[in-house]
Amino acid sequence: MADARAVAASAAQTYSQGPLKHWMTGPLTATQLAEVKKEFQELKQKEGMRVPVRSHMDDEDYDFRFGAPPDYDLANLAYLSGKTMQHAEGSLEQVVEDLVKTWEFERSHKLDPAKHKTVDQEKFMVGHDGKKMFNNIEANQVGNYNVLLEGVAPDLWAPGQSWHDTHQHLKDAFSAFPWEILKVFSGPPTVAFSWRHWAHFTGTYKGNKGEGQLVEMFGFGTATVSDTLQLQEVNVYYKPEEWLEVMQGKRPSSDLSGAKSLLGPCCPVTGLAGDCEASGSAPHA
Repeated sequence: MADARAVAASAAQTYSQGPLKHWMTGPLTATQLAEVKKEFQELKQKEGMRVPVRSHMDDEDYDFRFGAPPDYDLANLAYLSGKTMQHAEGSLEQVVEDLVKTWEFERSHKLDPAKHKTVDQEKFMVGHDGKKMFNNIEANQVGNYNVLLEGVAPDLWAPGQSWHDTHQHLKDAFSAFPWEILKVFSGPPTVAFSWRHWAHFTGTYKGNKGEGQLVEMFGFGTATVSDTLQLQEVNVYYKPEEWLEVMQGKRPSSDLSGAKSLLGPCCPVTGLAGDCEASGSAPHA
């Protein structure tokens, strides 16, 4: 089983314990959390925005990593404030997004992997970019960061880290780290989708202090699901090295914006297109 109990200042900041703004200190104070909750409720009411549904949180008694169920108000505020897509009610995008968010909740907070109801216990495997695939027990032991950063250059992500090590490295960088589905290209049993992960770098990562800049991560994924929508095999594709280089201050966050590191500049290599010149974009080698 993964490292057992962990400590957090509050149920709203378990994995991400950075400050709201780069001139502040983290984690958030009780007063700041109260303000966040008020802003979250006001945003929901004003815009009529749907909050992601994370299932299997209180349907039975669970042994939670941080001692209690997580409080997602801060994460949901960051999600609603920064998301780029507004999926139709009941759409496949909405269904897949809720499924992934529930899976992330279970993997991050439920200590007993046998209680993870979003996965097919016998068949579940997860990995990224053709690297090692982890089964349900293995993935729970090492944690999501190690699974999704497996095989990355050791100067960017040291191999052999425990769940606790990875948590210590990343917990002070952001106040929240939301994720959204962009598009779903095929439905069950093999779901193909694109996604975006983002945060404002308000804290520190390995001695590098953020200045509040937006740091984005884009990628693609496939998920094979059962007839009850339990995850059986998940493959994630993205460029983790570039994200880690941004976090270490080795490249600007603008390199990741708009998914251009994945898609390219989308300008003719001749550089003769008027639209590209007008927008200030230049062809890349």
